[in-house]
Amino acid sequence: MLNASVRFSPSNVATLKKALRSGYPHIRSSHLDEAIAASFGFNSHAAMRPVLHDVSTYARLVVNTNHLLLVLRLEELGYRDIAPEELRRLIWKIEFPQGWHDGAVEKAIQQRRRPAAANA
Repeated sequence: MLNASVRFSPSNVATLKKALRSGYPHIRSSHLDEAIAASFGFNSHAAMRPVLHDVSTYARLVVNTNHLLLVLRLEELGYRDIAPEELRRLIWKIEFPQGWHDGAVEKAIQQRRRPAAANA
């Protein structure tokens, strides 16, 4: 099963939370924070925050979201009515503000793949 990959950045995490809040308005904000952290493999939101800010400042880290870990954490918090496949589809539809790479990286990749001109 494929999971959505996303650049690990504060704006992308905020976008994920906003989409989850619109899809599941009955879930408390702090519970979504905990579930999102769990979907990235953290034990708590408090454990994720410093890593999120440090890593996004110095590196471009792409992580996989795991909707099953998100559902499990929400079940631990008392939300038993979340369908995993519905949640997975919602996450796949999100348009994140920060892509996997920026313009400079994309340009470098395109130049590497461009074949040499025949008359060069």
